[in-house]
Amino acid sequence: MRFFRWFKWALFALCVAFFLANRIALALAADGPSVALPPELVSSLVDIVFLALSSLLGWAIKRGADLLHVRRESLLVERLEQGMGYALMYAREKALEKGASLTSIETRSELVAVAAGYLLPKMPAVMRELNIDAEGLRERLIGRVDLVAPVRAPGEAPAMLPSSAPL
Repeated sequence: MRFFRWFKWALFALCVAFFLANRIALALAADGPSVALPPELVSSLVDIVFLALSSLLGWAIKRGADLLHVRRESLLVERLEQGMGYALMYAREKALEKGASLTSIETRSELVAVAAGYLLPKMPAVMRELNIDAEGLRERLIGRVDLVAPVRAPGEAPAMLPSSAPL
């Protein structure tokens, strides 16, 4: 691994040195005789330099993302969101088994409490990695509870009725 790193940098330095040496020589010898490079060689060298620069840029972006833990954190957040959805559905099913009305505030608070109690022991590593405590989890669940128990104004029809539901 170390060899390839040194080789990559050495190749890049060699290309840059050749390019700069050519430009400096042309600038200094503007009056005197100059040796023109054939267009095929110049285009090949430009292609190699651009390839090296794009490879270096891609490597730098990947390295920066690895150092910033961007991908890992987004995967953890996605996993937490999925877990919160499952926990809220579990809490909803428990509330429906008891015959509770999902629109009352007490039931919604109970949904959040049951979902938090379900999720905390299931995902301790994710909570620790994202620095989320029990109160932070409850706040996140409160923000998502409308997905499983939407609140409607009295007399308002649901947003989506099943096709078999009477109007």
